[in-house]
Amino acid sequence: MPSTTAAFAVKALLCSLLLSLINFAAASPQQWKQWTCDELTPNLCELQVESGSVTIKSIPVHYWRYTRKKNDYGNKNDDNQESYQSMSNSNNSSISHSIIALHGGPGWPHSYLLPLKQLACRGDTAEVIFYDQAGCGESVPYANTTATVSNTSADTTINDAASSVKDQYPHLLDPTYYSEIELPTLIHHWKLQHYHVLGHSWGTILAQLFALNYVNKHKKNTTVEGFNTKEEGLQSLILSGPISNAQAYISAQWNPADQNNLASLPPFVQHRIHALEESKAYDSMEYKAIDSVLSTFFTLRTAPPPDCFGDSAAGVNEEVYVGMQGASEFTISGVLGDLDLTSRLPELSVPVLLTHGKYDTMRPSTVKAIQDQIPISERVMFPHSGHVSMIDDAGLMNDVVASFIHRVEEGVEIGGMNEGETTKAAAAADGTVEEGDAVKDSPSHSWAWIKVVIAFLAGLVIGELKIGRRRNGDGYTTIA
Repeated sequence: MPSTTAAFAVKALLCSLLLSLINFAAASPQQWKQWTCDELTPNLCELQVESGSVTIKSIPVHYWRYTRKKNDYGNKNDDNQESYQSMSNSNNSSISHSIIALHGGPGWPHSYLLPLKQLACRGDTAEVIFYDQAGCGESVPYANTTATVSNTSADTTINDAASSVKDQYPHLLDPTYYSEIELPTLIHHWKLQHYHVLGHSWGTILAQLFALNYVNKHKKNTTVEGFNTKEEGLQSLILSGPISNAQAYISAQWNPADQNNLASLPPFVQHRIHALEESKAYDSMEYKAIDSVLSTFFTLRTAPPPDCFGDSAAGVNEEVYVGMQGASEFTISGVLGDLDLTSRLPELSVPVLLTHGKYDTMRPSTVKAIQDQIPISERVMFPHSGHVSMIDDAGLMNDVVASFIHRVEEGVEIGGMNEGETTKAAAAADGTVEEGDAVKDSPSHSWAWIKVVIAFLAGLVIGELKIGRRRNGDGYTTIA
């Protein structure tokens, strides 16, 4: 009898503990997942998106066109929501200008660029267009376009459908395909007559090649295969984290005279990187660990990364990426290894905005060398960002790009501000003017500071400073 009572007591205790665990789990807060790119993008309006695809060289290239949504009464709706409804039958004739976003990589799909969709909120007649270049993301060369292209063996990869890109789709390793076939075909399909091209990283190479080899070649013609390619088609280039000379880009990362680069790392870390590079130990755990950590220094400083960056990482075509830029993350040895467009930059006939982050892998000296060769240009350095400025400095980058495009559209002279003033203006717009942001070779450096002080005092007199408004009511979504 006592043993029965003891067994019953043990069972009762176990049941009580189980119930306590169930109640604790139910009462515990939900596990945090990750930030979203919508959360970190200020002043995001309600958008509508048209999606579609165009088959080019047997590969369906998928695109997304974002415009500001209006309610049934034709007014703007400012709720921070997004309507993913099809607009395939809509009339886009009211669009005054389009911004075409070219993602980097090569082989990194467009998702990480999505904070730039806020540029579609800057007017009723603007649109932002994204697309996945052939071979990555949704633009994969097989029928099941919903499958994920990834560098992990657990997922369906491009190599499951073809023995190799080089054998089956060699044009995916040819930069001229992207600049002279894919992008012009999409512009023709979209029937664009008035557009700006915004490229990031590898996308800046694509943008330069497009302007130099395609637009310049056809700008004197009235039509090419039914598409209007007169000079008024392309209005400007925005090059974010630009590359024009591959080896100059690599050299600048290791130049001790340049701050915030690989040469600023502790000597032991630099030694280990060089040793691993010499032995080509790109698949070693040590190399991957270093690359992972340094990515938060120079690539994406928003850590942990938000959802749209993870979505892009999941859709990478590694064979295209390695084939074009090489297996190393600290050198370029692939198809792009000998790239040098510097001597051709004076041929660019449209205004160009160059942007880069303070901690960008594209160092200021490299970007300045590009600027020096472009006839009509401005340069802005974002104070908080690495290479992925559209995430690290989302609001500020959108403000700077919108201002540049507005001035181009209005016919205002571009290049009137020197680089130092533009950089200061960018930092001031975000409420932070950090020491070292100014460029020492600016002839108007002192006058720029006087103007900043005058503007600050005027703000105090008027009442509410713009800086205060951005800090307290800048449109960021509250994170629970």
